[in-house]
Amino acid sequence: MKERSFIDLFNWRVKETPKLAALMHFVSGRWETLTWDDFDRLTDQLAHGLLSLGLSGGDRVALMFRSRMEWVLADLAILKAAGCTVTVHSDAVAEHVQHILSDSGAAVVFAEDEKQAETILKIADETRIKQIILMGGPARSPGEIRWEDLLAAGRVHQAEFPDSLSSRTRELSGDSLASIVYTAGTTGRPKGVMLAHDNFVFEAEALAAVMGGELSCEDVHLLCLPLSHVLARIIVLTSASLGYCSAFSAGLEVLERELGEVHPSFVTVVPGILERMHTSIQKELEGRGWLSRQVFKWARGVGEQAASQRGARQPFSPVMSLRNLVSQSLVIGPAIKERFGGRLKFFICGGAALSTDIAEFLDTLGILVLEGYGLTENVGAANVNRPDRYHFGTVGPPIPGIEERIAKDGEILIRGRNVMVGYYGQEEASREVLDQDGWLHTGDIGRIESDGFLRVIGRKKDIIVTSGGRNVAPQNIEKLLRTSPYIDQAMVSGDGRKYLTVLVSFNPEQVQRFAEEEGIPFDRLDELVVHPRIRQLIGSEIEERNRQLAGYETIRRFTILPEPFSLDAGEITPTLKVRRMEVEERYSELIEAMYAESDEWTDEIFLGAR
Repeated sequence: MKERSFIDLFNWRVKETPKLAALMHFVSGRWETLTWDDFDRLTDQLAHGLLSLGLSGGDRVALMFRSRMEWVLADLAILKAAGCTVTVHSDAVAEHVQHILSDSGAAVVFAEDEKQAETILKIADETRIKQIILMGGPARSPGEIRWEDLLAAGRVHQAEFPDSLSSRTRELSGDSLASIVYTAGTTGRPKGVMLAHDNFVFEAEALAAVMGGELSCEDVHLLCLPLSHVLARIIVLTSASLGYCSAFSAGLEVLERELGEVHPSFVTVVPGILERMHTSIQKELEGRGWLSRQVFKWARGVGEQAASQRGARQPFSPVMSLRNLVSQSLVIGPAIKERFGGRLKFFICGGAALSTDIAEFLDTLGILVLEGYGLTENVGAANVNRPDRYHFGTVGPPIPGIEERIAKDGEILIRGRNVMVGYYGQEEASREVLDQDGWLHTGDIGRIESDGFLRVIGRKKDIIVTSGGRNVAPQNIEKLLRTSPYIDQAMVSGDGRKYLTVLVSFNPEQVQRFAEEEGIPFDRLDELVVHPRIRQLIGSEIEERNRQLAGYETIRRFTILPEPFSLDAGEITPTLKVRRMEVEERYSELIEAMYAESDEWTDEIFLGAR
C-alpha cells in the first residue's frame, strides 16, 4: 500500500467528526464556525475552481495574503488538486516576491487585494504567473479573478466533471510534493524548502501523539502567527489528527477581546506576544491598591510553590492542594485566567527563545508555556515540551519517531520522516545540510541534558530570529547599510529581541569631508563619533535604507563605534567577514544599552516600511 498523502489524513478526520467544529473566524461582527463537512465541501469547490483554471498535477500555487481562515482553505484546496503550495509573506518586499514566484515557477497566486496584484503585475514578466486570485477588491484584468468567482467556477466545474478531483487526489502519495516554503539563508536569496505530503502526515501524527492526552475534538486553538511560517501551519494541520477547532486571530490589537470570546484551550504565539502580556500583567498589578497587592503576592507565593512541585512532578499535600485551589479560583483566576478566556491549558511558543524568567512568572500564575524547537527544514517541530513533562529553558525532548544527536562540534543533527526533501533547484545547498545518512545538519549548537531535554545554546549560522518569530538575514541588511557613503562597517543584532539594532563604524574620509562642509569643529576624528550632527547624519542614512526593507527588518537604534572592527582584535576574518560572537561579546554593553527602556535615547529610527 502506498504511503498516505495528507489528504488521506484529512478525509479520515472528515469521516470521523463531520458535524463537529473545524474552523472559526470573525466576520461581520461575530464568530462563525465551519464544521469538518463544511471544510471539506468548500475546499472541494476551491480545488475544482483551480482545475477550471487549468491547474495540472504538481503545479505551484502561491499564497500571498494575510493569515486567516481562507488561507487554510486555499492550502487544502491546492493539495486536493495535487498542486504544490508556495508560501509568501504577505508583507514581503518586491524583490523577495519576484524571487520566490520566479524560482518556484508558480503559475497561480492568491493575493490580498488590488494593491498586491499591482506589485505582482509589475514583476509578472519575470515569473510564470498566469492567474491572480484576489481575496478582496475588484478584478481589473483578464488574468485576475475574485475569490468568490473562483468558488462559483468551482461549483460549475464540479457539476460538469464530478470525478475529476477524486481522480487527481488518487494520484497523490506520501512522496508527492506538498509545499515549497522559502526560508532566509545566511547569505543570498531565500531557499525553497521542499516538503512532501509524508513530511506533514508524520509531523501531524507525532504532535498528536505528544498532545493527545491533553487535546481532543472539544478543544479550540487560537492562532496568532502568520500561516506563511511552517510552525503555525503545522499546528493547524495537526487538527486533522486530533480534531480540535482552529480559530484565527485578526491581530494583536484585538487579541485580548478574542481570548474572551473564543475561550481557547491553547494558543500558538511567538515570544514577543508573551513579553507584551508579561508587561501588561505587571503594570496592572502595580496599579492596584496595597491590600490587593498583598493578597496577590500571597497567591503568587502559593503559585511558585505549586509550580515548583509540578515541575518536579511531586504530588500536592492536602494542605497545598487547598491553598492552591483558593489562590487559583479566588485570586489568580478572576484577575488573570479570565483574561485568557477561562479555560486555557497552555501556550505553545516557538520561532525564537523565550526568557526563562517570563515562562516561570507565568507558570506561577497557573499559565503554562510549552516551548519547542525546529526548522522549516523539519516542518517546524523536532522537540517539544509536554504538558506533563516540561523544563523551562529547554525545548523539550524529541517528538516521537525522530532521531537526534549532537555532532562533535556541538551541532544539532536530526533524522526522521519530517526532514525535508531538499532545497528546490539547489542540489549543492541540499548536500550541505543533508548528509548521506539522512541527518539534517541544523546549523544550531545545542546540548542534550541528562533527562533527554534539548537545550539550544546558539547558532552556527547567522540568521537572526526576532522575538516576533521573524527570520532575518543580517548580511543583506548590512550590505544595504554599507551602500551609504558614510557607513564603512555594520553589524546587525536582534536575536530574540523585539527589534533590530546595529553597530556601525563610519567612513572617516567621507565623514571628515561632511564635517568640514558643515563647519563642524573637531581636532580628532573620534570627536565626531559623539557629535549630534554626525549622529543625525548616520540616522538619516539608516532611515533612508529602512524604506527599502520590510517592517521587521528595519533598524530601530544604532551606535557609532569609536573604532572599526579589526583583524587583530579577531572581529573580522581575513576576507573581512564579521565574527559576530566576538563582536557581540566585546560590545555587549553597548548592545544591551540599545535595548534598554529609556526616554532619553535620541537615536531611535522610526521611518521605513511597516
